[in-house]
Amino acid sequence: MTLRKLLILDGVVAVCRFQDDGSIMDAAGTMPADMVERMAKFAQWYRRMISGNTDLLSLFSQMPGWSPSQGWIVHGDKMSVCSMGNLVCMVHHGQGSLQAIMEALTEASHE
Repeated sequence: MTLRKLLILDGVVAVCRFQDDGSIMDAAGTMPADMVERMAKFAQWYRRMISGNTDLLSLFSQMPGWSPSQGWIVHGDKMSVCSMGNLVCMVHHGQGSLQAIMEALTEASHE
């Protein structure tokens, strides 16, 4: 699934694929380039933090299945940021299904 196919999902404003250092490999959408770069850096650092936290949750809870993490969503006032693997997108609240967006990100992250 190309990034442009993710953009046709209701509510998705921008999407990008980033490398492990946070640099952008590919991007699409209506956000300015500097904002997409900041979103990619945020996603890269947030993914690191989530990975550490899910490892600790697995350790302390002694429950399997928490690690590795399977993606994340951060809600803001009017928008959310959703990520799976090395893909991240910005989504308007109330437009579209976060479940459908996460499923599409999951599919695209395995390509």
